Amino acid sequence: MKMNVKNLFAGVILMTAVSACAPSQVPFTNFTAFTEDLRRDLENAGIPLEKVQFYNDKPITVKREGINPNDINVNSEGSISIQNGKTIQTINVRPFTPGVVLGTGGGSMNVSWDDTQQDTKGMRFNLNGNQYYLSTTEDAKLDYKGSLFDIQAGIGTRLFVNKDLLKQVNVQRETQKGRRVGGQ
Repeated sequence: MKMNVKNLFAGVILMTAVSACAPSQVPFTNFTAFTEDLRRDLENAGIPLEKVQFYNDKPITVKREGINPNDINVNSEGSISIQNGKTIQTINVRPFTPGVVLGTGGGSMNVSWDDTQQDTKGMRFNLNGNQYYLSTTEDAKLDYKGSLFDIQAGIGTRLFVNKDLLKQVNVQRETQKGRRVGGQ
């Protein structure tokens, strides 16, 4: 019995040490929020947003339940039968997952995290203040891939970029003090 307790204790210490060494999240020090000012700077520098690597700062989980239309049958009496039951689709995007822009509009960007290359529209992010936030409806739904999903996690998710991107943009700003008549 003492031998098992020692082995158990050693195993717990080993697991604690291993889990303490594993990073729990990506550090914010490598990233910066993507702002409207940065978007303007990139566009002025001739860098298309499609060439920029984006990241999400929070986990996104969306879910929808539905029935495949091919599984629904109606018999001659008008009774509906469903062959395989309902389908539950859940999509997870972990924090700081790399994404790409698929389209932009005034004050919005559509970003895709889908590594299968089948996502043609992406998730919409809207400008709010000076940053881009995941676009959701008031009742916590997200329009994605032509379907309406319930948001399980991710409300308030912002777009981030790697700070190395800032080194590619040469920004020069001046504040003019004004000029008076007569040269003074």
